[in-house]
Amino acid sequence: MNERISIRVAHVLSYVSSVYAGVPIATRRIGRLLRHYGVEVSFWTTGSEEDRKILEGDRIPGYVFPKAFPKGWRYSPWLGKALRESSDSFDLLHLHEIWTYPIYVSARIARKRRKPYLITAHGIFTQTWRYNTPKKRLYLGLIGNRMLQAAACLQALTPAEVSGFRQAGYRGPVTIVPNGINVEEFAQLPDPEAAEEAIPELKGKRMVHYLSRLSPEKGLDQLLPAWADVTSRATYDDCILVLSGPDHNGYRSTVEHLIESCGLTGKVLLTGMVDGFKKKALISRSNVYVLPSYTEGFSNSVLENLAAGKPALITSACNFPELANAGAGICVPPEKDALAEGLRGLLDTSPEGLKEMGDRGRCLVQERYRSDIAARKLITVYNCILRGKEIPMEPEPAPLVNN
Repeated sequence: MNERISIRVAHVLSYVSSVYAGVPIATRRIGRLLRHYGVEVSFWTTGSEEDRKILEGDRIPGYVFPKAFPKGWRYSPWLGKALRESSDSFDLLHLHEIWTYPIYVSARIARKRRKPYLITAHGIFTQTWRYNTPKKRLYLGLIGNRMLQAAACLQALTPAEVSGFRQAGYRGPVTIVPNGINVEEFAQLPDPEAAEEAIPELKGKRMVHYLSRLSPEKGLDQLLPAWADVTSRATYDDCILVLSGPDHNGYRSTVEHLIESCGLTGKVLLTGMVDGFKKKALISRSNVYVLPSYTEGFSNSVLENLAAGKPALITSACNFPELANAGAGICVPPEKDALAEGLRGLLDTSPEGLKEMGDRGRCLVQERYRSDIAARKLITVYNCILRGKEIPMEPEPAPLVNN
């Protein structure tokens, strides 16, 4: 039974490819589900023919426009022109992040056409340093603050992000709708041996899996020295750390240097970007998942690994204390010694104990972080915006009714 809602929403984001990790993955997933529940969703973005094919594969109406100088701002006058001409075809806009031209021009058009818009900041305001550089302070002063203050609502992914909004000076309505995933997608995983066939070095090893971008804010400069500390002991000679994820702005070369300088050659594997079957095979093969970030919005990767029944080691900057509270893993500060201690703690846990943690993590995601729940919460928020009702901080999922 699906609720059919007469709402037309234009989702605007800077890119849709999975190579950019969390934001496009989460946004495309929620877009598919909103369509499933009867919301008329369209995607507006910049990119290439390959990006257009991605949206075609998702069966989401997508409008992908080329970039012009300055490309770093994702500037595209064609996107702005098309949005202006199509503004009568949607009731509200849902904007993702704030730093790029597509978001700037969408907010500007919405104000002129008196269309409400919702902004999902995707963790930008969880840590002051993420928006407090001179360049970003200038951008906020000239453009960003006006976008934020004129929004009908800001969507937070975690309670910590609400505090970040207030600290940044936003005083308007806020709603908390965490990311969600399709739990069933991770219920049946490939045999662990499938990963070993692709990567023979995994045979006979206990595997710790990092699955995220190779980027400075992900804490790899703390994880790799911590791993060197752990594997310096003979007890952990059979352990290997697998780093799966795309290179971000050339940071892979820094990671490779860290591996060498920490004496970790042969103890760490870099797989590059993984997706589809290979990604699920590596998740299936792993014993422990780790995310050592200095800052996160709300990680899809954590949810996926929990849904797959993997015990996790994350940092407090991941803004997910529920994981440790549920007994699904360990949460530590993003520091070398704390990470090393956490890794040893999980690796020293019996297979039965790890399975119990994994089962608790799977239950946590099933109960609270399913993507269908997130989509229905957004429908509640959309309805409140369009009907002029008070926007709840913690919205209830829109009910399912007969067609």
